[in-house]
Amino acid sequence: MTRLRVDVDFDALERCISDAIVTLTPEGRVSAWSAAAADVTGIARADALERTLDELFAHVDPPLGFAVVPSVLRCWTNDERRRTLHATVLSVDGGWLLSFGAQQRFDAIDRLKREIVSSVSHELKTPIASIKAFATTLRENPENTAAQRAEYLATIEHEADRLTVAVEQLLSAARVEPEHLLARRERVRLAALIDRALARVPAHALARIERRVEEIEVNVDPELLAEAIANLVDNALKYSAEDSTVELAAATDAGTIEIRIRDHGIGIAAEHLPYIFERFYRSERSLSASTSGYGLGLFVAREIARAHGGTLEVASAPHAGSTFTIRLPERR
Repeated sequence: MTRLRVDVDFDALERCISDAIVTLTPEGRVSAWSAAAADVTGIARADALERTLDELFAHVDPPLGFAVVPSVLRCWTNDERRRTLHATVLSVDGGWLLSFGAQQRFDAIDRLKREIVSSVSHELKTPIASIKAFATTLRENPENTAAQRAEYLATIEHEADRLTVAVEQLLSAARVEPEHLLARRERVRLAALIDRALARVPAHALARIERRVEEIEVNVDPELLAEAIANLVDNALKYSAEDSTVELAAATDAGTIEIRIRDHGIGIAAEHLPYIFERFYRSERSLSASTSGYGLGLFVAREIARAHGGTLEVASAPHAGSTFTIRLPERR
């Protein structure tokens, strides 16, 4: 059984932790009930003290005495809404410590899981269907001309590339935790690093990019920072007209390196700006531009900037274009 010794009094613990905290005696009776616990459960502290969970809730699953700690209990409330609350359970000096979480938090996690599955499934379904259809056509029609076969194989190759990009973005999103992200740092020329980033841009789009890069050396993980810049450039090209330019500038300012990518495209509405760096978030411009994507590029770019001790910021308005700026501290 997991043991946890708490050497501070409950009042001090309550001041330090915003979650709903409850302690139980070895007999399972409530010995402390935080104000947050009263808010979450709808049960006042005075009504909770000295009572068991079975007395306070309509049902507790699993029963407290059978809970393997640490574990999660589900408690159904007695009120008219019959809400389900979850509590993490730890053993404390023969008694119990419970931390209640409002059901909304668990609902939000479930919604996020559904959105992730829905987004990924939708984006992967189209290329998989195309590959299957054209492969079946090739197999069932061996009399096709060489030109037809070449066309079908090119389509299969293109759709396979889309799947590769999807997998790479999902893997990038899974590994971008700032504290674990940087495997190495190198001192490199920023211009060469930007060349590496632009090598990922389709050749026909390179003519749209206007570069103004100072002679700067940076101490970074070059592969990761190139990935962040490439994601931002790809977005800028994707959400602006094919005859418009994308400006890529890099300079130093008071000990800070600024890498700025500006487009003259459709922009982003104010209500979407707080959310565009979240996983799988796609704003209305994604739909209006009829672009494919996974809502991961900006998230990955921001986490890479954070891992370098920097930031990624955006300034945008509908029909006025967008400017994304990576700011990194100079490191010698």
